[in-house]
Amino acid sequence: MNQASARLTLRASVLVSAFLFLVILALALAGKGLLPKELADWKKANDDLSDGGLIAQALVLIPLLFAWAGSLVGLFLFKKWAAWMYLALTVLGTLFALFNPTVESGLASFVGEWETLLSGFILGIAFFSSALEPDQTA
Repeated sequence: MNQASARLTLRASVLVSAFLFLVILALALAGKGLLPKELADWKKANDDLSDGGLIAQALVLIPLLFAWAGSLVGLFLFKKWAAWMYLALTVLGTLFALFNPTVESGLASFVGEWETLLSGFILGIAFFSSALEPDQTA
């Protein structure tokens, strides 16, 4: 794949990833309506959203979201540092699954799996193509 094709593919993938994040966010906000009653009740009973828990989650997640958005912007602008940041945040994001059980609708899981696949694709282009190399003249 030549550099122009790799860069176009990377930019398109980054845009689709940002869109999928917005879809996942919308599904998370509407999530309880997409779950069967028993699972929605279990999720509500096990969510620790007390004032302290909510503040702690916000203190962790908000900087990570800004870092993730920054890595996407950096990848869109073909910065090598952004690939390393995106890799670190992707690994960190997958490790969050170890902390608590997750209950989500089938649709949210479907979109999340596609976003995970796309993340791997973005990392593959970023590290194994010429997309982030200095400009090449053809």
